[in-house]
Amino acid sequence: MDKVRVKITEITDMSFPVFVIAELEDSEGTVHLFCDKLPVFSADYNISVPCDAEMRCIVTEVKENTIVIDTLTPDSIESVEGKHKFEIHKTELI
Repeated sequence: MDKVRVKITEITDMSFPVFVIAELEDSEGTVHLFCDKLPVFSADYNISVPCDAEMRCIVTEVKENTIVIDTLTPDSIESVEGKHKFEIHKTELI
């Protein structure tokens, strides 16, 4: 399973489980927001925001300088806008 770099920028709910906002920047510089449980992005519950994190995904297409990822597999993650396919720079893949 592949992982993509994201940045946790906000804690939205401190109850259990903790919910956070994470940002993913695509290859065109557009920032996509994800709101989900902290464990989706980090195993560390002692975070301070902003902080680097990661999100699992699969690679669906490899281009010359970019790749297309899908975040629906394996964790059914979509952006707050309902998107799940993103073209990112290859360096953003972990």
